[in-house]
Amino acid sequence: MKITFSDGSIKELDVPNISVKHLLEKLNVNPVEVVIKKNDEVVFEDEILTSKDNIKVINVVFGG
Repeated sequence: MKITFSDGSIKELDVPNISVKHLLEKLNVNPVEVVIKKNDEVVFEDEILTSKDNIKVINVVFGG
């Protein structure tokens, strides 16, 4: 599974099927601070990812 982060860094993970929630836990990423795209479509935490998917972790900017 190829994972691309907002800063342009790329990580390859060899995992079978994994949920977005568990992937974020494995990467130590706070799910409140990011949006996940699977093959260019936004997905929710319960979505199952496979080793063939291209994943993008996009930081959400918020403030007041």
